[in-house]
Amino acid sequence: QGDIDRLKRWSRIFWNLPAGVSPAFHEPEVSPFLEKHLARWTAGMASPNKAKEAPKILVPLCGKTIDMPYLCELGYGVVGIEGVQRGILEFKAEHQIRVKGMKSRTVMSKDIEGWREGTAFLPEKQFRGARNGSAFKTGDQGLGYYTESPAVWRGKVNLGKRHSPLHIIEGDMFDVTPDLVAASTFATDGRFDLIYDKDALVALPPDSWDQYVQRLSSLLRVGGRILLVGVQYDQKKAPYDRKRYNPPPFSVSKETISRLFPEHSWSVALLETEPCSDEYVARLPTFKKEGIQVRDVVFLIEKKREGRSSGGPVTALAAGATALAGLAACALLPSR
Repeated sequence: QGDIDRLKRWSRIFWNLPAGVSPAFHEPEVSPFLEKHLARWTAGMASPNKAKEAPKILVPLCGKTIDMPYLCELGYGVVGIEGVQRGILEFKAEHQIRVKGMKSRTVMSKDIEGWREGTAFLPEKQFRGARNGSAFKTGDQGLGYYTESPAVWRGKVNLGKRHSPLHIIEGDMFDVTPDLVAASTFATDGRFDLIYDKDALVALPPDSWDQYVQRLSSLLRVGGRILLVGVQYDQKKAPYDRKRYNPPPFSVSKETISRLFPEHSWSVALLETEPCSDEYVARLPTFKKEGIQVRDVVFLIEKKREGRSSGGPVTALAAGATALAGLAACALLPSR
């Protein structure tokens, strides 16, 4: 039940924040790295202002980032993935002027024919343990398990006479598949042209990275690109401890990215590396105490052909177990 525990722990820290207080990782302004490298990341893609179908962008572990409506206002269609409902509700409230139509969530359930809209029901006379995505309760159909997630929130950003879709899948990133995306969002082929990873990879423990990359690859078309923003430092000076809140963010190097995205299937370019601001480092107690030098790193990664990461297969259950505490702890990451 690693996937259930991961989201519960992450949600507990997120929801325990006072009303009106954002988690420390949230940035109130558009990421300067996104603005700086947008042109190169999207180079050669169909113009969002001229194409019949604008390029589609996926934002994993999106939180309530302002980067999503920003990309929509440029003409792109955006799908975010977020496991905690509060982040989505606060996104709705904070962007209600820019994002229209995101009034309610649509639950998705899966049967032998695939994903469909609506709640599935499994009758049971007694509780038989937690089930991923379901709640045991008495509802309209009686006592049993009712599907509650994944779900999708569908909105749009108006652009004069047209609009850009902005949908958010509420669910575990490790459970999102092309079939689910196709059934629940405007991306009806289940694939994306671009992926924007802003501190998502480094929020997960490294043991989960191979599975995470496999998930990204399954959702990105050949020729698509990933703009990945993370941090780099001496990981030995801040070893992972589940009893502490940091790391994450975990350190990621060019060598690690090259292993995760091997050259037979991917091309990797390091676009930028520079010291993180003193203010950012000061908000991470371990980094400040140990005097750790932290640098921002930005990578541009392009998918050349279908393939798998060199790390070999990692089951979703194993990924859930190793990511368990990482996602919970990253709620306290400071903004940069």
